Amino acid sequence: MEYIVTVTKDTNWEEIHNQISTDTSASPVANIPDRAVPVLKLRPNNTRNTHYDLTSDEAVALKNDSRVLDVQPAKIGTPIASVIQTGTYDKTQNHTGEHQNYGLIRHTSSTNIFGTSSGDPGNNYNYVLDGTGVDVVIMDSGIQKDHPEFQNSAGVSRVQEIDWFNTTGITGSMPETHYTDTNGHGTHVASIVAGKTFGWAKNANIYVLTILDNSGTMSVEDAFDVLLAWHNAKTNGRPTVLNMSWTYAYKVDTSGLPANPPKIRDTNNNIIASVDGTTYRGVDYNDQSRAEFISRGLTGQDIGNNIYLFPYYSASVNADVEQLIDAGIHVSIAAGNFSMKQDVSSGLDYNNVVRFTYEAGSGYSGSDTSYYHRGSSPNIASASGFTVGALAAESYDANNDQKANYSDAGPGVNIFAVGSNVMGAISNTVPANTSRSVYTPNTNYWQTKLNGTSMASPQIAGMVCLLLQAHPDWTPTQVVNWMFNNATDKIFDGGDSTGSDYATEQSLWGAYERLAYFPLNGSTVFQYTTS
Repeated sequence: MEYIVTVTKDTNWEEIHNQISTDTSASPVANIPDRAVPVLKLRPNNTRNTHYDLTSDEAVALKNDSRVLDVQPAKIGTPIASVIQTGTYDKTQNHTGEHQNYGLIRHTSSTNIFGTSSGDPGNNYNYVLDGTGVDVVIMDSGIQKDHPEFQNSAGVSRVQEIDWFNTTGITGSMPETHYTDTNGHGTHVASIVAGKTFGWAKNANIYVLTILDNSGTMSVEDAFDVLLAWHNAKTNGRPTVLNMSWTYAYKVDTSGLPANPPKIRDTNNNIIASVDGTTYRGVDYNDQSRAEFISRGLTGQDIGNNIYLFPYYSASVNADVEQLIDAGIHVSIAAGNFSMKQDVSSGLDYNNVVRFTYEAGSGYSGSDTSYYHRGSSPNIASASGFTVGALAAESYDANNDQKANYSDAGPGVNIFAVGSNVMGAISNTVPANTSRSVYTPNTNYWQTKLNGTSMASPQIAGMVCLLLQAHPDWTPTQVVNWMFNNATDKIFDGGDSTGSDYATEQSLWGAYERLAYFPLNGSTVFQYTTS
């Protein structure tokens, strides 16, 4: 079956690849199959990840090779869908009227200017930076390219429609509907990053990689490959900012409880495994009930019909992200809407796993595990990027905001931003029953309010665009340090930092109290600390 073999960062890939793909039975190598393993997919500019046709026993053995970071089935996890400007900056659920993205004024204020009110505090968004000279890449469900939000002040579209494969020389062909958005998510996210009304980087160039819920998608791996090649070939000095408001997840079906154990479904919704229980802080549990799972920190995102989405941690996807950051791309990622803790390698919960056994006929065999407190992928791991948690629309008190109850938290979430009831553009091809209103002042286009870490991540990406307009030579590490140094601690933390009380929704579970603050002053660029 198809497995992705991810090698460690400094491994000689050619050496181990030749051993795996060559018959070594005459000179056996420990943990390497003694046959010529078929190669299912090579990635020319990314030798960290290669697809092989392995047996489950061969996959287990390869994991023990010190050069191998992980070996994972290819198809368990699936990506799922984070001048003076006046307007109404309120937090209400109402999606009609001339409401703005209130993140623009919350994140340019050092205090909670809303207090305990959801109404407009009367502030304007004063800005002198607009993302000029920066390229922002929206990896999402596509974009409605003709939406007025993506025009410049002269009415010219800033969406750069390129053929990613022809431009980079990576093998592949562009899907015909790549520059569309039938879901609406990508258009909304792009408008928060770079919309001329709702967004931060009002004059940045916009590039699109469609990977979600669209007939014009390319694979996530192809998107990473063409992006890396495109960025590395740049000669114009323009920084690249990438927003990923999506996460990998897998489905756990609990509809058979209590008679039957929970089942894991693959990307095609087929049942492939039965959940055996958890290993939690070094102790094995055979828990099967929903309450028992929650007591071990396994909440998940409820999508109805007794099915929950759990975060899928993929070493191969994370290695791709690490390569992007190493190349100088500035990355902002939605933390996820699983209501779960994300731990770091030194934490109590980093090695907690869900244990499962593959079903007969699934194409896989034996048992496996999934690390559920490492967060989902894409994940910055130890690289210099942003994993963004969402703030609730409701403030805790007059001084402090609070985490949204759906948002992941924990030490692996390194910054928080406005993510609830956020106004932005939406494509006009979304279902007619979607709550939306006309885009003021153009009645042929649409806007709406959405919730999620999907809305929080583009707030950070937009601020990063502005920072890079002023400092285009800054590295991802310098940008991260600046954002961290300027963040405030105006977030209420109401729970056990060790994560033992997972039911405490207002707990940050040990996350840093970093609320993004971008100190624009209107008449001058801004005051900043060096990093």
